[in-house]
Amino acid sequence: MIKHIVIVVLALVLYSCVEPFEPEVGAYESTLVVDGLFTNSADTSSVILSRSYAYSERKGEAVQGATVVIEDDQGQMNEMKESSPGVYQNDPAAFSGEVGRSYRLRITTLDGQQFESSWELMKPAPPVGEIYFEYKERLQNEVGKPPIPGIQIYLDSDDPEQKTRYYRWEFEETYEFHLKHHPVIEVIFGSNPGFGGDRIEYVSPGPNGGFRCWKHETSTRIMIASSENLTEDAVVAFPINYVDITTYRLYRKYSLLVKQYAISKGYYDHLRKVLEVNETTGSLFDPIPNETLGNIHSSDGRDIPVLGYFSAAGVDTSRFFIDNTELPFDARAPFGPDCTPDTIDLNYRELYGQIKAGGKVLFDYSYNLFGSPNGFQLTIPPCARCSATGGTNVKPDFW
Repeated sequence: MIKHIVIVVLALVLYSCVEPFEPEVGAYESTLVVDGLFTNSADTSSVILSRSYAYSERKGEAVQGATVVIEDDQGQMNEMKESSPGVYQNDPAAFSGEVGRSYRLRITTLDGQQFESSWELMKPAPPVGEIYFEYKERLQNEVGKPPIPGIQIYLDSDDPEQKTRYYRWEFEETYEFHLKHHPVIEVIFGSNPGFGGDRIEYVSPGPNGGFRCWKHETSTRIMIASSENLTEDAVVAFPINYVDITTYRLYRKYSLLVKQYAISKGYYDHLRKVLEVNETTGSLFDPIPNETLGNIHSSDGRDIPVLGYFSAAGVDTSRFFIDNTELPFDARAPFGPDCTPDTIDLNYRELYGQIKAGGKVLFDYSYNLFGSPNGFQLTIPPCARCSATGGTNVKPDFW
């Protein structure tokens, strides 16, 4: 017993000797951050300017009103237009990249600071190779939960001329899903809702049946690979995207537009450093992150650090489709958001409150055994409107 008491006392003494250390942290000085990619695509190229931000902040401030110019190695210059705060884009019909030429970026901020990038050679991008998928299960975070089936999409690519060596990929995914409660009726409220003048009208199904939706999303992670240490300039079985069965991406039809860039070694090394910083867990044993300085520097003689990179890269694209009948498993994806409808009486005052104050959407009547309406059925917007999910009911041209 005495032994236990001594141990407890020693533990309390040792704990009382520990003093919290509060390091002195100076004022945070934000720096310019540049994210620019100029290509030979018919689509617009973008340069995004922002300010770095402290760990306690959510996002960096957009740098607006700057003069952003792309210069080529023959002295031609094209000023990019600010399409949204901090986002500067070119008009590809007037000025786009050309393989074999070199480009650099020039920036002048509203306060007169001037920056420029190093020259970047635009290399040709080899054609995107084969895109394919295979069945794959992923473990869930909760112990004891069964793995979730899905598909892992891969791509193979190679450059027979062995001039690429450094690759980057982005993708745009588009998929069709269906509304669970697509509206067949809508209410037109009078000047004094619930006290006359209210009426119900039937909704025209429209060209797409009223319930078909398409959603478009773009990749957000950095995807790079190098064949520098290989005898052949090839990338095999690169995991471009994983789609599990719990989402409605695979309900009907799924499309992936892959963009393949032939990037410089400098840009590849920069992105690899960014990945290393992002993958640290924040523990005491992690390496201290370094500033990911790129190829942008001050051009007016000032010693001002700049984060980010401007790259010129050739691009090739390839679109890949998956029909749900091709899925290698029996389970089927949900056809849209999971929704449970609410039913209320045929009361316009209550209906007005549910729609205006409750944010609900009217989609149909409820019916009695004789087929006569006996109530209103409502649901949340994502269950009845494509736009509420971030999608659209306009079928893409390539569908």
